[in-house]
Amino acid sequence: MSGPQVDSWKEEQLDKLIKEIDDGTQETDEILWDNFIENFKQAYTNTNLREEAYQALCKLHQKESLDEFFADFKRLARDANVALNDRGTIELLKNALTGPLTKSVIQLPGYDISADPGWNFKKWETETRKQHLKWKTRMQYTKPIDP
Repeated sequence: MSGPQVDSWKEEQLDKLIKEIDDGTQETDEILWDNFIENFKQAYTNTNLREEAYQALCKLHQKESLDEFFADFKRLARDANVALNDRGTIELLKNALTGPLTKSVIQLPGYDISADPGWNFKKWETETRKQHLKWKTRMQYTKPIDP
């Protein structure tokens, strides 16, 4: 890492480390390095990451690639510190999937809307992938109607 802001921070931290060592702290002292790591995190961590990730999760919608969608959904949920199996997260998932795909999962014989707890995230992901694969297979055998 380099640049004017980083260089300034590095100089400040180096000065602090030298002062601590001059004052008798051992270079191998864990607390010295724990403090350094904490200072680094505070200086270079996006403090709005959790909120920004949650906002992005709420706006996420499935596009063509189901793999990319699930990867993005899980990453954003993790960054937002949202549990995948929470009821609200499952609702976000259902709304983020395309309408026909969500409907096809809900219409499965094993889906019980009154079950408590309802399906967990893994079950939703598994069944969504199965339904999507069925749809892709059906599309292979759908021929356009000639006028």
